[in-house]
Amino acid sequence: MVQRAADAAGVSLGPIGLTIGSDLKNISLDEEEGSSSNGSEPSTRPKSYASLTTAEWRELYEKEGAVDLWVQEEFNSGSRLVGGSAVYRGGVAGQGSGEGPGASSAQSFKVKIINHYAEEEVDVEVPEDRYILWAAEEQGYELPYACRLGCCTSCTVKVKEGEMFQPHSLGLSKSLRDQGYALMCVGYPLSDLVLETVPEDEAYELQFGQTFAERAVDPNAPSVERDDFAIELAMLDE
Repeated sequence: MVQRAADAAGVSLGPIGLTIGSDLKNISLDEEEGSSSNGSEPSTRPKSYASLTTAEWRELYEKEGAVDLWVQEEFNSGSRLVGGSAVYRGGVAGQGSGEGPGASSAQSFKVKIINHYAEEEVDVEVPEDRYILWAAEEQGYELPYACRLGCCTSCTVKVKEGEMFQPHSLGLSKSLRDQGYALMCVGYPLSDLVLETVPEDEAYELQFGQTFAERAVDPNAPSVERDDFAIELAMLDE
């Protein structure tokens, strides 16, 4: 809705300009970047993360009125490249992002990862300002992952010893985080750690499985309109 309002006002927010985490209540959509509504003082609107305006992006990727599902552009590069969009644009994965190298002054911790996917134990040194997955990969280890953005549960581990900081673990509920579940792709070590991988579906089942089973596949559940085809799909193995 906000994007449509911005388009109507002729203001470009960039392809994902609304995902930068700013408080939209304090932003006027008719303000241009670097200016103010009265023209006297700089705007408080943060600089867009996008390198292209919405119009430029659409001209480049929507020439035929649709977007290729596998388009190679800066916002889907994060799951493909170490350093994500910064590397895509020719830069280096930056410090402070968790993806880039740790600062020289950062304290490092010993992290043991019991990786059941490969039946091996991984021991790595991880700076306090570096994501565990990225640091382990840089040291030559292969660990489970998918989105690399803290949104899925492919890299879920159980924290057996120590403490992790994971403010961007959107794929895990607070309840699961409190139970010791964590995501390596967006997790920082706060101490020496012992982590253990869990089956990919474990976190999903704990968060949604019971509700899904009780409501989505039960044709008699309240407030659920029965869809036999959807139920058949839900009951399949895949």
